Amino acid sequence: MRSCCRKIYLPITLLLLAASILASEKEIVVIYRPPLELALSLSGSYGELRATHFHSGVDFRIGGVSGARLYAAADGYVSRISVSPGGYGHAIYIDHPDGRTTLYGHMMDFAPNIARWVREQQYLQSNFSVNLYPEKSMFPLNKGDFIGRAGNTGSSGGPHLHFEVRESSTQLPLNPLKATSITVVDNIPPEFRSVGFYGISNHQALPSRWKVASHNSGYNGIISLPDTFYVAVDAVDRQNGTNAKLAVYQYNYYLDDTLLFSFTPEKIPFGAGRYINSIVEYSEKSNNNISMVKSWVEPGGGLASNIRSVNDGLFILRDDMEHKIRIELKDEHGNTTNKYFRAKRSGSPGSLERDTLNFNNSLSRSIVMPWFIPNRYHDSLVRLMLPPAALYSSIEFSADTITVNGDIYHMVHNDSTPLHNPAMLAVKVPEKFAGMPVQKMLLVKLNKNGKLSSSGGSWRNGWVEGQIGSFGIYGIALDTIPPVVTPSFTNNQNLSGRSFIRFTIRDNLSGISSYNVWIDGIWILTSYDPKNSRLESELMPDKLRKGVKHDLEIEVKDNKGNTTVLKRTFIW
Repeated sequence: MRSCCRKIYLPITLLLLAASILASEKEIVVIYRPPLELALSLSGSYGELRATHFHSGVDFRIGGVSGARLYAAADGYVSRISVSPGGYGHAIYIDHPDGRTTLYGHMMDFAPNIARWVREQQYLQSNFSVNLYPEKSMFPLNKGDFIGRAGNTGSSGGPHLHFEVRESSTQLPLNPLKATSITVVDNIPPEFRSVGFYGISNHQALPSRWKVASHNSGYNGIISLPDTFYVAVDAVDRQNGTNAKLAVYQYNYYLDDTLLFSFTPEKIPFGAGRYINSIVEYSEKSNNNISMVKSWVEPGGGLASNIRSVNDGLFILRDDMEHKIRIELKDEHGNTTNKYFRAKRSGSPGSLERDTLNFNNSLSRSIVMPWFIPNRYHDSLVRLMLPPAALYSSIEFSADTITVNGDIYHMVHNDSTPLHNPAMLAVKVPEKFAGMPVQKMLLVKLNKNGKLSSSGGSWRNGWVEGQIGSFGIYGIALDTIPPVVTPSFTNNQNLSGRSFIRFTIRDNLSGISSYNVWIDGIWILTSYDPKNSRLESELMPDKLRKGVKHDLEIEVKDNKGNTTVLKRTFIW
């Protein structure tokens, strides 16, 4: 009898185990709701071409003012909370059972229970900026639960909700309008703004490029082009109910009926975002602030999974016949627009603009730098080290020394060539700085508007060295001026009706490094809004006695150690 039971028990166990495995492998389907109760309208879309990255989410409009209520898009739990002066500002991350994470950025504030815990952690760390990972059980959420209000914190250009959907395991950003059931009305196709044609030679070794033609609207004539060229397109998408200039979902470039280049900016890891500078025609971006998606696929670019190309995206005219160029743009809802051009091969070397992208021969010292190896340059005044993968294609690097208003600066190649990874730059300290405090010296970049911006760095054995993120004109400056701190109240003022006090803080060069506010010797939570150069210190009865005089001290430092300490007395 026992033997019989054992024979029956084993198969049942295997069946139950198999059913359990199948159930665990079954995909969990989660239906997402909009995070807002407002009519959905975008001010920014997924995949937009930003300065150093692709936009990783969508920006929902909230009527131009902060305060719109936000709700969990699905069941889950708060897995991360971040508070920062830049980036997403106040942000909440919610993990969901389908293996995805939603992010709510630039929030004005958090729901009361979350806000209380975050404030406790800020006081424990004596820091406004925190990055917190609460336990799963701490903040469970049901779909539609209130999580806080939308705002304008962090690196935000105006009140809105930045909303993302990510794969939880990899943090890969997904298109929220494709990954969820959240939809917006869109029956408007993308819009062309400009199409440029660029000649190119020797593209596999040391590329030489020149602009041949550009058209902002349709062109009925025949464009004369060199036998090898590429195309760059400036375009935006449009949607119903918004005037925003949104992202094109897919770029397709054809020669006759052959697709030579296709690019889709989606599922790009955060670490690969800077490869945007290999996708765009960087000379237009650096000189005119226009992001044009170009067909030429540079050898050092890193977005192979997002690109399909033939001949590295180059158009090659092998005869003197007329050929058709078609540019097709698609948005994420299937709306499509096309632009057509006619082209013939020309024997001419190109337009008078041929050298605008490669003007290095006018400079005094040059060296070939292959894109696939580390590169170095040094002379008596400048030392430069480029790490591997800093370039997208090989360049003829040039350097020169110039004088501007009596000060010495160094032209380190040109800012029409992008850098992917930071380079190490060292500049010899000029004689005019002899005897000056070396700890106050820093690298500065001379911008096109004639102003200086800090590039950091520090003195070492007669040189100032540091990391730079772009080529350009660099020199050395001295920062001995402490930050300026301006309170919004007078000494001994009665502030009994307020819940916060404000300060304006500014620095002339190296930038704000740190700040702290103490009242009656107690560290007080103070938020920092760099956009408005503003500090805001809370006045709360759990930290301060009411109805008495208080002593305040604020300390603000810049990145060269210059410090301002301001003391005030007030009644609260």
